[in-house]
Amino acid sequence: MIDAYLLTFNCARHLVNPETLAPALFDGLPKAAAVPEVLALSLQEVAPIAYSFLGGSYLKPYFDRITTTVHLAADLHSHGSERLEHVATRSLGLTALMIFAKPGFMERIQYIQAAGTGVGVWNMGNKGAVAMRIGVSKPGSDEMLNVSFVAAHLTPHEKEVAARNKNWEDIVRNTVFATDNDSAYSYCDEAPLWASGEAPSGRTGLFHPDSHLFVAGDLNYRTSNEGPGPGAHETFPQPAASDALPEQFSHLLMTDQLNRERKANRTLHGLEELPIKFPPTYKYSLRKDKSENLMKPEDRWQWASHRYPSWCDRILYLPCPTSPSKLDPQIYTALPIQATSDHRPVALYVRIDDNALPADAGDIRSNPPFPINAEWKARNDAARRYEIVVGVMSYLVLTNKGKAMIVVLVGAVLATLYLTSWLRR
Repeated sequence: MIDAYLLTFNCARHLVNPETLAPALFDGLPKAAAVPEVLALSLQEVAPIAYSFLGGSYLKPYFDRITTTVHLAADLHSHGSERLEHVATRSLGLTALMIFAKPGFMERIQYIQAAGTGVGVWNMGNKGAVAMRIGVSKPGSDEMLNVSFVAAHLTPHEKEVAARNKNWEDIVRNTVFATDNDSAYSYCDEAPLWASGEAPSGRTGLFHPDSHLFVAGDLNYRTSNEGPGPGAHETFPQPAASDALPEQFSHLLMTDQLNRERKANRTLHGLEELPIKFPPTYKYSLRKDKSENLMKPEDRWQWASHRYPSWCDRILYLPCPTSPSKLDPQIYTALPIQATSDHRPVALYVRIDDNALPADAGDIRSNPPFPINAEWKARNDAARRYEIVVGVMSYLVLTNKGKAMIVVLVGAVLATLYLTSWLRR
């Protein structure tokens, strides 16, 4: 069995604080468990929009903070005896997926493919999904285990349920794994995705006959179709012993939009989720000092008064109906509140049978809910061009360096006009 650990975190466009996130990163592991063999991090709102859309070196400081956090967390959890190495990073707009693994597991990775699509304005990546599929060999066997990880960020606001459902449809239609699919990314590793073996040929979607599928992200489904009225925030749950029990916030979970829409087969088709026994993960008030330590367990939860507490941050998996023992999700929990974000991180610990997953003609993997869009690549490439334009404009208008460039440019133009006028006298 492979010990896998998935975590989703909306970074709120701030650099994470390794000193507060690392000690809690593996809180979702069983007691005395070893560092997981593979770690998949779904990140939303990684950086300000200018940096996210321009990508490249602009995003490096943000990903370096995550890497530092993972290395520190592995060191703390194993008391220095185990480590995790960076395998690959891909981002599309403000959403990113990072994979880390133990050295021994890295040697088993035969291929990695990436895919992604935006579902924001003009199909840009202010909202969207990025995915990676890895092929893992089994020692002493020619079999290949395929696992797909998806990081997603869907449309916000209480009333936009239909938009979120449509986001999912667009993600399924336009997230396509192919060997020539790097042009839509705003950030890639300095080296291309490596592989010791060949990736599957052809173009495939998220649902694949012999691949496990995990979807993690800020899916933005809320617990109400409308915002709270005046004074409603006074009844929001608090971490006092009597209020922190699951039954104390179960009334909110009963109206969870994602559960309702999944049961109606309108979104996240075929995917399942372990029972939620942790408090809502959104929306907390950001602290002014982002360098402060994480909020202590006994602190009051500082809910934003204009949003009902909701489980926006979720991790779902595609079960194996004919081989349930192939996938064993065990722990699903929220990590402590971080001062840098209005979301709590959420983690899932799962054990995966390292034997190849047999294809089943009757499974949703072989019968996806939506077909691949024939124009997926043109759609994604056009969106990437829009992102570059918006990224440049945002950089010039919203960053200090950009504003300085405008001042210099305007000064140069005015000086040229003055000099030209003076020479004509």
